[in-house]
Amino acid sequence: MIRNQIPIALTRFPPCEKKSLLHLKTLHRQSHFSAPELCQATNLNLLPVKTIQSPSYASILQGLKALKPLQQVHTRIITSGLAQNIFLSNRLMNSYASCGVLTVAEVIFQSMPSKNVVSWTILISGFSKHEHYLEALEIFRKMMISGVLPSAVTLASVFPAFVHLGMIKIGRSLHGFLIRYGLEINLFVETSLIDLYSKFGSIGVARKQFDMMVEKNMVSWNAIISGYSYNRFGKEAVQLFRMMQRRGLMADSITIMSLLAACMVMVCQQIVGLIHNLIVKNGFSNDMLVNTALMENYLKHRCINDAYQIFREELPVKDVVAWTSMLVGLSDAGYGKQAVRIFDEMTGTSNIMLDHVAFMCMLSCCSRSGALQRGKLVHSITIKTSFGDDALVGSATIDMYSNCGDLESAEKLFDILEEKDVVCWNAMIAGYGMQGRGDDAVALFFQMKCLGVLPDEATLVSILCACSHAGMVDQGIKIFDLTVKESCLVPTLQHYACLVDLLGRAGRLYDAYSLIHNMPLEPDAGIYGVMLGACKVRKNFELGTIISQKLFELDPDDAGYYVLLSNMYAAAGNWEGVKVTRVSMKSKGLKKIPGLSTIEIGREVHTFMAGDTDHPEYPRIIEALKRLITKIEAAGYMLDTRLVFQDLPDDAKREIILHHSEKLAIAFGIMNTKPGTTIRIIKNLRICDDCHIASKFISKVEGREIIMKDANRFHIFKDGICSCKDYW
Repeated sequence: MIRNQIPIALTRFPPCEKKSLLHLKTLHRQSHFSAPELCQATNLNLLPVKTIQSPSYASILQGLKALKPLQQVHTRIITSGLAQNIFLSNRLMNSYASCGVLTVAEVIFQSMPSKNVVSWTILISGFSKHEHYLEALEIFRKMMISGVLPSAVTLASVFPAFVHLGMIKIGRSLHGFLIRYGLEINLFVETSLIDLYSKFGSIGVARKQFDMMVEKNMVSWNAIISGYSYNRFGKEAVQLFRMMQRRGLMADSITIMSLLAACMVMVCQQIVGLIHNLIVKNGFSNDMLVNTALMENYLKHRCINDAYQIFREELPVKDVVAWTSMLVGLSDAGYGKQAVRIFDEMTGTSNIMLDHVAFMCMLSCCSRSGALQRGKLVHSITIKTSFGDDALVGSATIDMYSNCGDLESAEKLFDILEEKDVVCWNAMIAGYGMQGRGDDAVALFFQMKCLGVLPDEATLVSILCACSHAGMVDQGIKIFDLTVKESCLVPTLQHYACLVDLLGRAGRLYDAYSLIHNMPLEPDAGIYGVMLGACKVRKNFELGTIISQKLFELDPDDAGYYVLLSNMYAAAGNWEGVKVTRVSMKSKGLKKIPGLSTIEIGREVHTFMAGDTDHPEYPRIIEALKRLITKIEAAGYMLDTRLVFQDLPDDAKREIILHHSEKLAIAFGIMNTKPGTTIRIIKNLRICDDCHIASKFISKVEGREIIMKDANRFHIFKDGICSCKDYW
């Protein structure tokens, strides 16, 4: 029954009529062959044709590893009249498949007057090993239709095709077929089944298969460890590795790579260090793939110095993956200057072939640091290298321009892109939203729908944020209901957090609170955090206290929530509450995230931190800032010491506010640019009230446009007015 159903199921999968992809991807290796191979090939020409028999050719073929001597032997087999020998034909097919010349292997197969299960298996295995899964599946389909019973090796060879094509039901059917017909189940087949079930997410079935194995080798252990890593069970993968060690097996490079993949989903820096020691001990220090994966782990765990040391010292030859990993890791960790340095080196390295992933990483780095000039440079390179038309690169470029405050360039690029996927539309909608252009975001959203582009989860987040920043409460709720109904989207916690923010910003705190209690999902700390922020802004301290209790039950170790609660108490004049909150925060070893502001001057990104005096031009910056404060005070600005939520003298509070990172960055920008030049600043936290007021005055008295992106949105200050209209 199962045997009959399999070819029927496979016939629903479209047969491969053309091999154009195969011809493009097949590797015709022209590697140098060894001296023994050369002698074998040469000796063939010295012997009479009749003196060489089929077994001799078979043994010669078994030792060949290069294409040229293989072609010579193939020629002699044809001229000797042995081309119809099924045993030799199978050996020839296997040799060509091993060399990657699958087109010739297939020609030999087609010309064979009779074929056995070995013939079919060799061809299926050749296509599968070289990742031509569609072709492998087509050959297997024909084999089943022809009535040839596959062997266990045949099934093991075709399993990877089902894995990579996501055909889980047929893969399971083949396992049942294997059991039903009593085919030999060897170590190779059992390991293939472990890989099959792991890749389909059935890690429990894979583990059961592994535990049932009488004999286990290194490949079997690697398969199950890799399966747990693939399914993000990092702890279990490490435990299995320790079991493997206790059985006396040494880790190879595949084991190491699986363990490093497991560490990427674990928050345990110590294990990364132990694996590093294992790499050195087992002699894998010169393996580029292992070192790159180790570097990515250190970056993931914010061990920047360790990652940088591997990048510089352990990777003398760096590929594009290593460069982009280092670039993104530094950018994510807030090391803007080091990221820019890596970026400059990368673009100046002639032997690096940039791909779309590298361009997306570089554009993301520029986006986060506000490096508009470097972003423009990357954009020009994408155009020169023909990556400019790539939808993913295009959306990353739109995102870069939007995040750097150059919305005009983002719009121009969006308009000229011929193919726009949903990611491109999302990037443009988000760009409008960040600058408070809610009407434009909503118009673009409905235009997208009219053109037949279906919104996804990210689209809904972007449009809700746009409505929130523009105060379009009713419109946002309407779009939420309409999108969920028409697109069959299942709202996530992030969507409900956007709705809470939408209502909270508009002052509808109790509507937001009611939404939290009536939503179909269990609210998380993020939603309560949004609600607490709204309570602070609207000075509803009673509701804020209730929210904070729920918040700390869900996430007692987030420093940001303690800071938010402390500031709320301070705003209410409850200094005892401030003291208790800070003591609790300190007892847990939590630290406040420092406020950082970055500004790009002449393609160099400068970073300022509140109260930081390390910048080489600090004395000049602070003098320029004092003159600037005096100038705007004459225009009506009053520095508000009430915004320092500490019980300090007014003079001390004044100094703290004066040294905020936004003000330092603005002063530095004015010092180092010509009059009338736009000042662009990126801040990692929300802009404070005083800096917002000061920026409006500075834009007026200096005649400058100041574009500042904080953690939530853009603020475009011009002529004493902010684009947010103080709705933030």
